[in-house]
Amino acid sequence: MTRSTTATIEDVARRAAVSISTVSNVLNGRQARMRPETLERVQQVIAELDFRPNQSARRLKTGHIAMIGLLVPSIANPFFGALARWVEETANERGYGVLLCNTQRSAEREQAYAQSFMAQGIKGVILGSSLQAQDHLAPLISKGLAVVSFDRTAQLKPLAMDYVSLDNFRAGAMAAEHLIALGHRDIVYVSAPLRSVSRVARLEGARDACATHKVKFESHVREVTPGQTEMDIAELGRAGGVALHARGTKATGFIAMNDMLAIGLLAGLRQCKLRVPDDVSVMGIDDMFLGAYLSPALSTVRQPMQEMASAAVERVLVRLKDSNEPAHELVFTPELVVRESTAAKGPVNNSNPESKLT
Repeated sequence: MTRSTTATIEDVARRAAVSISTVSNVLNGRQARMRPETLERVQQVIAELDFRPNQSARRLKTGHIAMIGLLVPSIANPFFGALARWVEETANERGYGVLLCNTQRSAEREQAYAQSFMAQGIKGVILGSSLQAQDHLAPLISKGLAVVSFDRTAQLKPLAMDYVSLDNFRAGAMAAEHLIALGHRDIVYVSAPLRSVSRVARLEGARDACATHKVKFESHVREVTPGQTEMDIAELGRAGGVALHARGTKATGFIAMNDMLAIGLLAGLRQCKLRVPDDVSVMGIDDMFLGAYLSPALSTVRQPMQEMASAAVERVLVRLKDSNEPAHELVFTPELVVRESTAAKGPVNNSNPESKLT
């Protein structure tokens, strides 16, 4: 049969030798009880016929269209680019598209985009900003918006949404414990403003590990200036490294709140003629793909992005089918990744202007 841009659901069912309801189940992600060979056959025919469901008709029937909204602070941060990639891949496998918007961690933008989604018939949203307060979404949830909050855990009196997160407290502790095991007894944690639940949890995890091992710990939280955005996270790290060196820090272990900030921190330390890892060691958190290509390659704490993104999509689809579904909280385990930016404690080189980063 020749590919047709006007193929109907009846055409797909006829060619795949299945019922129309089976095709509908595939399109709407209801595949749990379907035989793998049937699912594969239907998906193949959909691709061959280039079948496009009538979204207006679908909205009339189900109350929503086969799209998921994804709200992230800024796609300029590669972390959120990776999240978008895996969310889209899983959603596409379930017959859904993804509409991406950047919020710059603004509750007002988050609410406005979510309202716009609902007006267009998009009733499932994944939040990637992990703001500490989420009450601005309560009215939309009460009207049927299915929400999954990514990269944060439920707090006291959580809203009727699901939560998918890394164990960020454990991630911060794991970064500190790695440095402690290498002999570092003076550790500083460098962070952007503590506006999200995950940032606070990572800091507290590192602090707790240092207290447990009776290691000196300092937090250095960099404030943003007007106009700074997610694109400036690396600059916050660079400025943080320079500022710490200027005031004579004796720390030999540095933990960055995430890999983007760690990239800037490495640049700041290099600017101050400190060698990594000979003079100081640097840890990131996230395992952003760029970290492996730095020089020195970045030691970090990995979060299983693909599995977490897939879980977020699955939870949105579950909530779309049943708005009374009990709230779920899924917390994933971090993994230590040791590369070249951490080593056994050496002397701090705060004074030799001729030393260079290797």
